Amino acid sequence: MATLLSCASCSLEKTNLLKCSRCKSVFYCSKECQKLHWKAHKPICQPIQKLPTPNLKLKFPQPPKKDSQSLAAFVCSSLKEKYISVIDDLFGDEEAINILEDVKKLHTSGIFQEGQLSGGKTASDNEQKFIEKRIRGDEITWLEGNEKHVPNIVKLIEFVDSLVISCSELPGGLNGYQIEGRAKAMVACYPGNGTGYTRHVDNPDGDGRCLTVIYYLNQGWGEDKGGKLRIYREKHHIDVEPVLNRLLMFWSDGRNPHEVLPAYCTRYAITIWYFDAEQRCKAKQHHSFNDMGHLEAEFALMDVEAKRKERDLAEKKLKEESEKLVKDLLSDEDLDALSALVRHHPNPNEVLTGLGIDKSVQEALLKLLVER
Repeated sequence: MATLLSCASCSLEKTNLLKCSRCKSVFYCSKECQKLHWKAHKPICQPIQKLPTPNLKLKFPQPPKKDSQSLAAFVCSSLKEKYISVIDDLFGDEEAINILEDVKKLHTSGIFQEGQLSGGKTASDNEQKFIEKRIRGDEITWLEGNEKHVPNIVKLIEFVDSLVISCSELPGGLNGYQIEGRAKAMVACYPGNGTGYTRHVDNPDGDGRCLTVIYYLNQGWGEDKGGKLRIYREKHHIDVEPVLNRLLMFWSDGRNPHEVLPAYCTRYAITIWYFDAEQRCKAKQHHSFNDMGHLEAEFALMDVEAKRKERDLAEKKLKEESEKLVKDLLSDEDLDALSALVRHHPNPNEVLTGLGIDKSVQEALLKLLVER
């Protein structure tokens, strides 16, 4: 079955939309829609370029082969010795470009929001917002890993999941960590203009995250564009360029304090955190909701919001069905009689309950009676 595409301007979904001829990353149902959307699309519309030059890729040791067993052995060895692992050319060129196109499609859809600081808090006044942006300047969105509208990102997430599982199954595995699960995938964009993320540790307080995995999606990246991930050591640092099709893995704790240096061009990456079962359990037992750190709070709030929407939708549907049921079952004479009974009673619901009327329809019935 052909994949449904969505028009970046009007959101119409079809299988045969037109592709932007310059960046080949977004789709339109007509030339009119493309013209209407150009103002929003223009800042990130970049022509497809060749993959990054080799000199940026020869800096880190690479696995001898790209099969799952070789990759897992390489990752475990690198993490044990150096606390980080870098794999270049993870996929074929076309696969990497397809993932990038999915990310650009998400970015142009307008769902990205400002990255939050520790505690999941955002400031309300302009001065504090300015301070936050100096600390962290990315825009982000979250994916479960089963979204049908970004199939190439889903394949990436599935591949990384499989790689981490393979690592954990090797003798010694991932530093003895027992991988319990992962966070949602964070798709991030630094919009350029010198935006970055100051030095920090992903998991400074034992919230359960043990492994950070980042996949970079930036074509033709060079020194002039900045945006390196700088990982600090006691007497030196390691710079990782965010070149297209590069996978970076590192321990999430204090062994790898790091920062994103200022980026002067749009910079894309996808980050996934994996949890250790024991540490995660201890974190849930010993920390209150407010102390769990920005990741836990962010996800918990997202879950609450999703459940709230589901509840509101269910309640709306129930009310509509209840009103229809009441109108179908009761005549105008019945409604007039009930209205007279409850009009001056201090507790109308008590009257309806006494008449054997189910509580699930009482609200809808009272609404009709008030209207009379």
